[in-house]
Amino acid sequence: MYLTFNTVSELICLLAGSFCLYRDKEPAWRLLILYLFLVCCVEFSGIYFRKVLHQSNVPLYNIFLLIEGLAYSLFFYHLLRPYWRVGIWTAVWLLIFFAAFTTEVAITGLKSYANYTASTLAVVVVILCLCYYYCMLHASEYFELGKYAPFWWVNGTLFFYFGSTTTNIFFSFLMTDYGASFSFSIRYIILNVLNILLYCCWSYAFLCRYLQRRYTSSSAS
Repeated sequence: MYLTFNTVSELICLLAGSFCLYRDKEPAWRLLILYLFLVCCVEFSGIYFRKVLHQSNVPLYNIFLLIEGLAYSLFFYHLLRPYWRVGIWTAVWLLIFFAAFTTEVAITGLKSYANYTASTLAVVVVILCLCYYYCMLHASEYFELGKYAPFWWVNGTLFFYFGSTTTNIFFSFLMTDYGASFSFSIRYIILNVLNILLYCCWSYAFLCRYLQRRYTSSSAS
């Protein structure tokens, strides 16, 4: 009941992150372990609320939306800081994000998912991914993209947020009812594929980060 495509991919990514990043020198990368742990906790708790308690899990995901926005904002701050002065912009964005979330929850209630805030976060994340690509294109240093961890982390993030946002926009066109013969909608399948793609890219990014650290340590010795 608790093992789905989403939860399995998230658990694998958590294990990969725990193994590859727990000795990483950058706090931003190590914090991803905590974020993935919280992702898994929320997913399993959401299933428990829905399947066992037969209660809505929307309030749980609303609260997690704050953690998600904070985690992505801080990690993109880490990625973009070498290229731009993003400190003030990160602070402004977080103020806007928290204000938007508070306003939407105050209007619709915690039991209604904060769709507008989530959509805004997704759009901002996509823009930040494109900004990072722009920085890489104009950077003076050379990147071996096949082994460059931030590149693969951003790839997975862009695929997921751009794909899920597009899917949600065209939800009415993509939704299909197959009746008893097939109980999942096309939207559900697409989001599962995007979720798996996200955590595959992240897991590979963690592996690249681990191998880079090992190579640096061996070169130093």
